[in-house]
Amino acid sequence: MNLDFLRWIIVLGILFNFGSSTASEWTKGTKRIVIPFSLTADQLPDPQSKGAALFVSYCSQCHNLPSTKMHSSDDWPMRFEKMMDHAMLMAGTSPGIKTPAGKEKEEIISYLGKNGFRGLPANSPLRGEPEAFSVLWFCSVCHAVPDPDQFPATEWGKIVDRMNSYRKKQGREEMSNSDRKVIINFLAKKRQ
Repeated sequence: MNLDFLRWIIVLGILFNFGSSTASEWTKGTKRIVIPFSLTADQLPDPQSKGAALFVSYCSQCHNLPSTKMHSSDDWPMRFEKMMDHAMLMAGTSPGIKTPAGKEKEEIISYLGKNGFRGLPANSPLRGEPEAFSVLWFCSVCHAVPDPDQFPATEWGKIVDRMNSYRKKQGREEMSNSDRKVIINFLAKKRQ
């Protein structure tokens, strides 16, 4: 099964509250999605920028604010377009939902792209390393595989532990200690 298709089915399940009473709340007569681990507007990167203001204005109509680091800079344009498809559907049933157009849409995509994390390029030879399978298996369920060079080696343990706690909160399979070590070793390994 195509991984993007599976992710979309999961997102739809969350958005339409299949089997969960905590995935959304009622706000002003419309269903509002609660994104766990969300941010406030002042916690966003460059919170006074036009892109941040538009991101807050439009995206918070339907759900809490996700971190801009939730997806890679390369993934955000596609993710944003998928959200716009959903927003158009929501706008059809909830007239109060407004969607960005033209320059506003470009501004939001630019903002998200500038503030997303750096993903590991699809043609990177690192993807062929033995440990890469574990990284791909665990990381790509939620987001692009991160480029190991974007953070110091000493940071990867904290990042992997935080991601593992998110997995637990989302009801996903947690990393075992051996999986955790393999992933951290892959991300923290010096390759120069």
